Amino acid sequence: MKTIELTDYYLTLEELLRIADKQTVILHKSGKKGFVIAPIDEFDLEVELLQNNKEFMAYLDDISKEKATITLEEVEKRLGL
Repeated sequence: MKTIELTDYYLTLEELLRIADKQTVILHKSGKKGFVIAPIDEFDLEVELLQNNKEFMAYLDDISKEKATITLEEVEKRLGL
C-alpha cells in the first residue's frame, strides 16, 4: 500500500493508475478527506452499483421486514411432495 500526500506530488492520472496497478494507493490532501484507489473485480463493481441503487436498497429493506414463514408441510404441499 502506498500513501500519497497530494500537496507533495503532482501525478498524472496515467502515473497514478500505473502505481495503483501494483498496489493499493491512498490519496490525502492537506489532512482532508482521503481516497483509496484499488483494483476491483466484477463482484466488487456489482456490489458498489447495487449499494448505490436506491430502488434495490428499498426492495431489500422491504423484504427484510417480511415476517411470513411457511411450514415444511406447506412447502411439501406446494411442491407436490
